[in-house]
Amino acid sequence: MMDSVVHGGNRRSGEAPVNTAALHRVHMSENGSRQASNQTSEADRTSRRYSVTALYSIVAERDEEVSDELSEAQRKLRELKGHISTQSKKNFLLERDVRYLDSRIALLIQNRMAADEVKELSSHLEDINQATNDYYPDGERTQLYGNLFFLLQNEPRHIASLTRLVTLGEIDTLLQTVMFTLYGNQYESREEHLLLTMFQLVLAAQFETTQEFSNLLRQNTPVSRMMNTYTSRGPGQVYLKNVISGEIARVIENRDLNLEINPLKVYEELRQERMDRGQSVDDFPQGVSTEEATNNPLVRAAIEPRVAELTRIASRFLDTIVENRSSTPYGIRWICKQIRSLTKRRYPDAPDSAVCSLIGGFFFLRYINPAIVTPQAHMLIEGAPTQHPRRVLTLVAKLLQNLNNKPTYAKEKFMEELAPFVDANRARINVFLNELCEVSDFYENMEMDQYMALTKRDISLSISLNELYNTHALLRQHLHVLAPGADSHLRTLLDDLGDAPPLVLRNLNATMDLALFSKWETPILSDLSTLAADNTLTQHDIMYVETKSILVQIIRSMPHLKYRRYKPENNSAAKNDLLFVAEQAATDKDPMLVRKGIKVREMLVELEHSGAIDSNDGYRYLTEEILHELAHLGNLRDKVEEEILGLTDV
Repeated sequence: MMDSVVHGGNRRSGEAPVNTAALHRVHMSENGSRQASNQTSEADRTSRRYSVTALYSIVAERDEEVSDELSEAQRKLRELKGHISTQSKKNFLLERDVRYLDSRIALLIQNRMAADEVKELSSHLEDINQATNDYYPDGERTQLYGNLFFLLQNEPRHIASLTRLVTLGEIDTLLQTVMFTLYGNQYESREEHLLLTMFQLVLAAQFETTQEFSNLLRQNTPVSRMMNTYTSRGPGQVYLKNVISGEIARVIENRDLNLEINPLKVYEELRQERMDRGQSVDDFPQGVSTEEATNNPLVRAAIEPRVAELTRIASRFLDTIVENRSSTPYGIRWICKQIRSLTKRRYPDAPDSAVCSLIGGFFFLRYINPAIVTPQAHMLIEGAPTQHPRRVLTLVAKLLQNLNNKPTYAKEKFMEELAPFVDANRARINVFLNELCEVSDFYENMEMDQYMALTKRDISLSISLNELYNTHALLRQHLHVLAPGADSHLRTLLDDLGDAPPLVLRNLNATMDLALFSKWETPILSDLSTLAADNTLTQHDIMYVETKSILVQIIRSMPHLKYRRYKPENNSAAKNDLLFVAEQAATDKDPMLVRKGIKVREMLVELEHSGAIDSNDGYRYLTEEILHELAHLGNLRDKVEEEILGLTDV
């Protein structure tokens, strides 16, 4: 694999003669491995062949000239994924427009809108027309925009910093551009991995700047908005459709299923039923207290079977979610993993229940529960649910959320009726959330992702004029923070572009295809330290992850090492294991392992100096995370071997 790949000058990626040459080198490498097979170990040869096979398979998926059944199926799959990506962006925009129109129409009804605001509102109801050339950037500026968005896409640190600088009023539009345009190919691993790298930078900064544990990821911040928006992408919505839409449909089908358990509301229902039947309500006076309603025997009799049925429905939802853990999108699981890792490193004394509460705050509060409460907004059903099913879904969501938090029942004492369900399943949900975090990192694949980007005929974005101009304006506004140095590539491009054009009216906000290519002959393959450059707040967080990744690579490359499992009573042994691994690699005969060993040895020293790890506890959390990675890779290997056996039988 190449150490670096370059985009030369302003040459577009589709015009670079790298594809044929690169694949020829891979082909020669494969031939070379055959000729030298008698001089290499079987494991080394198999590893090399596996890498080459993987490379060819990825290229084959994009081969438009092959027309066999496999390639036809792959093309259909790509088209479907592209359609889902496009549709998820449209859904996001429609939801945002609906929220805007709701707020403005409310003001219009109250006669509190000025004439110019009424005109603006009417423009949101018009179809988009083709903008004239006056609104499009000219050829030179289009090329500069292509350079700018290539840089933003391949160096996530710029967007990561920008998301922390913009206001809450600006964040939604920026996130629309980032999630659905800049990284809009939601099923392409390269763009997904770059987006997740940006997430890691933002999360690390959030943990660094939050003073109280209780405030972590709880407030309405740009980070929380990012999490919500990320789950709206195609893979997240497909999971909801496949996993929980069936249970939602079962609830909605029973339109008369009334499972209200709030004693005051149940009391009023019973009173109204009596009045409708013409019966006396003398023993059902109005204006009773919550305590009086709760103690009413008829109310108690009505609530008891409802609690039992609610418990059954919530159990079905929980069973479905837990049993489909492996179907959860990789990106969502990886974000859960980062939340757990950052929490354990920042707050080493935090109990596992508190860590799981933060993970569940993302997975349930910001992902699963909104889909349960408003399934129509996630296109899980057609139309809005009727009154009673809607209330059932709301209560189910409350129950799932109470599994993550330690409920006080102070505001909704009636939910205490469901405490047995919460108590019985809390340990189970903590196990599930920890298992959700058990996914491998993607850093080793980023080089392959970036390399494979060069096999495309072109790299481009479908971007609206206002997305283009709004991003430009935000970057210019915060340039002094984003690129303080005069030699910054970002500053150079923004200086060349000058001030951002004004936004166009909604009906003129047309979409253009923007070709992306680099202005400089610089490697597009960057390690994690490069991604953290100019971001000292999170540089050691990125170094921590890279250290873990390198140690995992070394251990996998040197299986003869006796890597002892960390034991709390033996801190020095755990520390010495990591130092021993680094030392063995640094003195190996393989030059690649030597470089990795020397590098990781220095990184361990720097991380301890920064306070990110502590030798007094034997590098406890780093050791545990390495063991998690190795265990996961072992499971992954088993799956690959099973697949190989299956194919061999065929």
